[in-house]
Amino acid sequence: MFMKRVFIDTDGEFDDFMALVLALKSKDLDVVGISTLSGIRNLRDSTDDVLNAVELLGRVDVPVAEGLEVSMSQDLAEERKNILRIWKSGGRASTRAIRRPGLTPVKEDGVSLMIRKVMEAPGDVTLITLGALTNVASALLREPKFAKKVKEVYSMGGAVLVSGNTTPVAEFNIWGDPLAAKIFFNSGMHITMVGLETYYQPVLSGEEWAKVREVNEATRYCFENFDPWFSYLIGLHPDWKGGLQIGDALTVGAAIDPALMKCRRCFVDVETKGELTVGQTVAYGLSRRHPLPKEANTDLTVDCDWKRFNSLFVERATS
Repeated sequence: MFMKRVFIDTDGEFDDFMALVLALKSKDLDVVGISTLSGIRNLRDSTDDVLNAVELLGRVDVPVAEGLEVSMSQDLAEERKNILRIWKSGGRASTRAIRRPGLTPVKEDGVSLMIRKVMEAPGDVTLITLGALTNVASALLREPKFAKKVKEVYSMGGAVLVSGNTTPVAEFNIWGDPLAAKIFFNSGMHITMVGLETYYQPVLSGEEWAKVREVNEATRYCFENFDPWFSYLIGLHPDWKGGLQIGDALTVGAAIDPALMKCRRCFVDVETKGELTVGQTVAYGLSRRHPLPKEANTDLTVDCDWKRFNSLFVERATS
């Protein structure tokens, strides 16, 4: 069986945890390393839950390295206060992981591990990004040859054809570090953008989640640890009828089987200075009125075969 070599950069939230379940249980993926970064929680919380995923899935062979705590261009303090309020409303005193992992991060920092794994196998490593792009942009700045050595990138982030989830025009991962995102999209790497156009399409039913939840120690831990967040999401999306979305796992699914996604080739850039639009992903080349200003840099996912993906996810998560 052909195995695609992948490196995953993640902020360790619930949907990232499920993305790791899919990646680490997929025999057609060789996860060569994982780097962590802060997002709606701090770096320690994020890293602990990535370590918990790796440890509880029995994949201690996969190196996990702690990446960057601070965004290049955004102050996330208020966002983390809001998340803490959600956690407290669910009966938790903090956003810390309820289980201290037995594993520890490797001594190498996350950006260095990312660079090393890509440079050791030039043209062979697919990068999967599931958080803000701080670590990736830092790798691009630190190693000028990095962009040309990456095989391809599948990136969860952005909103072009739909509204944002953090501001009316900005998705959280891009908004969380718009300068890093601008560096990323202008790097020359081959990018497939799994934005909010497709992120919310895969929603597992309550019955499907029940199967996933009970299948192993890792998934049981995930549901217990992120219970306050689940309660918040279920209240936010009553139309899901107790189901939950797995948009970050869809990004891993796209790397496994690109045919799951329908894409449009375009040029994407990021607004870094707008008073009301910071973090907006702007696409050119989708209509004759807005032609490409330069060579296209992104495959924008505009639709997905979510039913087939849901089946793929449940089958592999419960295997």
